[in-house]
This record gives sequence, structure tokens and C-alpha cells, in this order.
Amino acid sequence: MFENLGNMMEMVKKVQQNVQSIQEQLKSERIEVTSGDVVKVVVNGQQDIVSLELNGKYLSPDNSALLQDLLVATLNNAMAKSRELNQTAMNKITTDLNLPKIPGLF
Repeated sequence: MFENLGNMMEMVKKVQQNVQSIQEQLKSERIEVTSGDVVKVVVNGQQDIVSLELNGKYLSPDNSALLQDLLVATLNNAMAKSRELNQTAMNKITTDLNLPKIPGLF
């Protein structure tokens, strides 16, 4: 009985180490998304915005609505790609450790 508990604790420790390692890797990943030459957004694998660039030639009151729409769309696209990268990395942990897929675990 206590052997199983020891094995379980060892597995939990290994999962924690793997998650921490993956989180550090995701922090250094860069995902770049552009909307033509107007907007460029760079996010990391933890959904942090690393940089945001707007092409100055499009900065005018006449373009403000278009810029706002492009900015929202580009940010949403970048965040979706970052979440996908994060989920893929977390799924790899469950596969590598042969853990069952438990919704919401990672």
C-alpha cells in the first residue's frame, strides 16, 4: 500500500518538474502574427504580449477604425496560436508520462 503511495508521489514530482520545464520553454517561445504590413504582434507561449508594432504610415484619424479592427484581430489570432502551442506542450506531458486525459488538468 505504501509502495503505491511512494510511486504516486514520485510521479507527481516528475509531472511538476516537467510542467515547470515546459513553462520555461513556453516563456521563451515567440509567435509572430501580422496583418499585412500594418500590425505585427509577437507573443510568447504563455500568452504574454512581447511586442506590438504599428506601421506609422497607417497612423491617421481616417484609419483609426481599421487599425483598431486589425489590432484586435491580430492580437486574438496571436493569443489563439499561443494557447494552441501551450496546450500541445501540456498534452505532450500527459502522453510522455502515460497519464490519462483529464479535462482541465493542464
